[in-house]
Amino acid sequence: MSELSLKPGVSLGNYPQRQEATIDDLETAIRQWGERMRKRLGRKRASQRKVMRLVRHHEQALRDCSEAELDVVLDEFRWKLHQHGLQDRAIADTFALVREAAARTLGLRHYDVQIYGGWLMIHGMLAEMQTGEGKTLATSLPACTAALAGIPVHVITANDYLARRDCEILEPLYRRLGLTSSWVTDEMTPDECRQAYRADIVHTTNKQIAFDYLRDRIAMGEDTGDLRFQYRQIQRQINPDTGSQLMLRGLCFAIIDEADSILIDEANTPLIITRVLPNEESAETYSDALFLASLLHVNQDYKLDDKHRSIELTVNGEKNLETHAARLSQLWTNKRKREALVKKALAASLFYKLDRDYLVEDEKVKIIDQSTGRLMPDRSWEQGLQQLIEAKEGCLISEQREPLARISYQRFFSRYLRLGGTSGTLREVAQELHQVYGLQLRRVEPHRKSQRRVAAAKVYRDLDARQDAFLKRVAQLHESGRPILIGTDSVQESEQVSAWLQQLDIQHRVLNARQDKQEADIIKSAGHQAAITVATNMAGRGTDIALGPGVKELGGLHVIALNLNSSYRLDRQLFGRCARQGDPGSAESILSLEDNALANCRGSTILKGLSRLSGSGNPIPPLLSLPFLRRAQRSHEMQQTRIRRALMKQDKRLRRVLAFSGRFE
Repeated sequence: MSELSLKPGVSLGNYPQRQEATIDDLETAIRQWGERMRKRLGRKRASQRKVMRLVRHHEQALRDCSEAELDVVLDEFRWKLHQHGLQDRAIADTFALVREAAARTLGLRHYDVQIYGGWLMIHGMLAEMQTGEGKTLATSLPACTAALAGIPVHVITANDYLARRDCEILEPLYRRLGLTSSWVTDEMTPDECRQAYRADIVHTTNKQIAFDYLRDRIAMGEDTGDLRFQYRQIQRQINPDTGSQLMLRGLCFAIIDEADSILIDEANTPLIITRVLPNEESAETYSDALFLASLLHVNQDYKLDDKHRSIELTVNGEKNLETHAARLSQLWTNKRKREALVKKALAASLFYKLDRDYLVEDEKVKIIDQSTGRLMPDRSWEQGLQQLIEAKEGCLISEQREPLARISYQRFFSRYLRLGGTSGTLREVAQELHQVYGLQLRRVEPHRKSQRRVAAAKVYRDLDARQDAFLKRVAQLHESGRPILIGTDSVQESEQVSAWLQQLDIQHRVLNARQDKQEADIIKSAGHQAAITVATNMAGRGTDIALGPGVKELGGLHVIALNLNSSYRLDRQLFGRCARQGDPGSAESILSLEDNALANCRGSTILKGLSRLSGSGNPIPPLLSLPFLRRAQRSHEMQQTRIRRALMKQDKRLRRVLAFSGRFE
């Protein structure tokens, strides 16, 4: 991709985006191999020492500049970027300028490691920077440099809270450089979003921008071909009365914070925009389906696959269902429809749990995002599942929805002309990130050596033993005055832990999907002396817990994980809330063999053997338990990888069908 072709203009039109390749898998693999070899040969050019030598060339002169003189330099660098594009010399000069401007406006001067991380990102790579290394400040370097070159920049993060927070933190820097900035979040109206996307730098979430892109595609109707797409966009800009203008200005350059979460963990399911349809079934039909499901027995009438969340009726179950349904309305005489509704009702009853997968607020079922722990009020399950869960909870039955457009994250992010990002937990998924998105990974050494101490996981036989050990540990730490962050895997568990602490009269605060509006206030006080915070994975990524007065001397923040996460990367993210930027801190896991993550291993011989080793409330020796825990996590990671591969294959099939029909998505 030419350095001068990352922005709207004559060559790429008003809505630039990467064209999808029509080559087969073998050709794709050969191209990726060639690109990997090219970047490896250029590794010396991108070393941190070389980058810093380039950046420091103007550093002292910029420090001596007055504000007026700095404005003159800014105009000069902006002109060079517009004329010559993102060339190394121009990037290095601009990085030095942004560093000086940040020191004057934010009181923060980029560390060398942050500059190197920013250098990797603006060159379309991933920078693995340890948690607490200041990734938000590091992203300001490529964002400001690209924006000064006239390139629309999207800074994408995991949730609305972080998008708004990061934009507010960096806004004085953007303003000093003459750049406009905004954030786009879920509660904004379409007109507000459209206006926000006009800014030079836009902070938003992966879900928000992907859905807004789909809305743009829908707005173009049945137009086919990219030339027609560009022509319609120009028409709308010249004469807005012909229809609403599109949301985005194209997919030019994206910087992804928490890249593994967005590009890997959330890429298992496609994003779908739907329209409301009248319900084909009545509320009574959904209630009847739940009633029939309650009459069936596991193993006898149906087989349950917890791992894949699937249900299959046995021959006996089909006969029993036909007998029970004979007393109901004519609808239930249709064998295919009857069995489909009841299987869906069984799934709603067995697989989807209140306060884990969803909340009920104002008599509405609201889905909880499992990767972020946050509510998704505008999202719903499809194919009648949403309505069955509403019937199960006694809520008003909502309308059904019909898909209008869909896109996967793999397909969406591959359309950016340039993509870069950062995270503290990338190396485990480096191969998949390169194969799917063509992104190379470089590790950035920390600015200060980490003082984090992670104790060996303590694994107990059952939940009762885990509870006893956990409460003793909390009481011990609380007596010392150290702040504690307790990680749980669901709203239900966080409230259960809260009840345990209340019984012991231990003051604490809870952060889950119910308290999302108080998130900033809860996080602000979580690092104070003797503070105890019980949180879901809302506190797992991007959360910076500042230590209060005197806490460093006590040993810093202590993190306790009460569950085995589905991936070791998520464990590392939670532990990364402590010991940030050279501060002291510690972490440990207090687990049970009855954890949900080990549900698929319950019948294994190894699990039974481990259970016998943990008598009298003592934990299992780490030498025996740790390999088993890692094996369970790797098994889940492999399953998720297979799901993502299947989604990509489905995407390719769909792309061929849509190409034949002449439609976009």
